[in-house]
Amino acid sequence: MQLIHVVHQTTYTFDQAVTLRPHRLLLRPRDGFDLRIRQSGLSITPTPALYWQRDAFNNSVAIAVFDQPTLQLDIVSTLTLEQYQTDGLNLSQLLPNPVLDHDLEPEAAVLQAYQTSRLALSDLPQSLTEGLSRACAAHEQFLALQALCADIKAVIAYQIRETPGVQTCLETLALGSGSCRDLAWLLVEVVRGCGLPARFVSGYLLSHQFEPIDGATHAWVE
Repeated sequence: MQLIHVVHQTTYTFDQAVTLRPHRLLLRPRDGFDLRIRQSGLSITPTPALYWQRDAFNNSVAIAVFDQPTLQLDIVSTLTLEQYQTDGLNLSQLLPNPVLDHDLEPEAAVLQAYQTSRLALSDLPQSLTEGLSRACAAHEQFLALQALCADIKAVIAYQIRETPGVQTCLETLALGSGSCRDLAWLLVEVVRGCGLPARFVSGYLLSHQFEPIDGATHAWVE
């Protein structure tokens, strides 16, 4: 078990007093077999009325409602997490050619929402789709996904991008570069276009090169 302490601070400063609209905050990770929340805290200045709820994806969402103008908004989230099974699971060691079966009930109805792609595969390089489509037809999805990740890494350069939003897949391909969220969205759309369910996920990336361990926000695909 690894104990992780996360401090996530966001500060907005305005040149004149503004009235804040309700803010929707997703700062609390989902508990699971591999991650448990030992302690959490949320400090917001100015102090809002805070309402907690769960969204359709079972995420814990805090709704902050403000009643006074302010020159600055400061949001500090603190988490103490217990992380288990940090080495991950290598399916290729369990089965010679694992199959990702997404056609079983009742999962099929839920996963259908994650199989719709807004990207025409004809707009993509064949190197990103040909092998995946062939492998999926032969029930070799896991090995194909590994190869697809390597192919995207080979043709798209990672680049830190501070501007908000996510590039379209065609923009990422034309530029030949993108941030983690751009590369993740490209992978989501390609995989969905080949008939496999995929979703965009955001969270934290830890680096063990520094003490105390440094971290950053990150995006990936499930």
